[in-house]
Amino acid sequence: MLNQYNKIAYLYNSLSGIIFGKRLQQIQQGLIQYLPKEGNLLILGGGNGKILPLIYLHAPLLSIDYVEASSSMIKIAKKATPKNQKITFHHSDVNNYEQKHKLIYAGFFLDLFNEKQIEELILKLGNKRSKTKWYVADFCINKNTSYHLIRSFQLKITILFFRITTRHAINYLPKIHLVFEKMGYKSPKNKNNTPFIFCDVFE
Repeated sequence: MLNQYNKIAYLYNSLSGIIFGKRLQQIQQGLIQYLPKEGNLLILGGGNGKILPLIYLHAPLLSIDYVEASSSMIKIAKKATPKNQKITFHHSDVNNYEQKHKLIYAGFFLDLFNEKQIEELILKLGNKRSKTKWYVADFCINKNTSYHLIRSFQLKITILFFRITTRHAINYLPKIHLVFEKMGYKSPKNKNNTPFIFCDVFE
């Protein structure tokens, strides 16, 4: 739904820093290095646009379609956009966005959906599987995760906060890797993964 994140848009960076430190930004910085230098990139739920200067620094010729459901987040993102960056902002729920893309970036976005919904998004937004690359950063947790209890608590608190403030729909962490594997995608190289946060290129 549109504008569910408006009430926390100006607090998002501070909240993220308190809970996760700089790790979320660092993992996305690593993922950005695998983006192509040219072409068109769809960014899903780009939020406040903190990644835009990093993308421009890496690939100034890359054009961007930026889909974000929060008008306040878009307002902040526009201020963060480098002057010469080629970008089109779409104030839209991703479920109402109809264009297909060959390059799709989803940074801490797919955890908003359950596995079935993620599968539907992959089918809806991508071209034929072999022609679409997904650049994904998100959370992952299992029994082997370091400080498992602490990490689980962090995620539970985060999910509860977003359920209260933004009506976050699900109360668990979806198995994102398994969805892509089920649909025939592969990640040839694990990109800077940790037992708690991952970034991968699925193709």
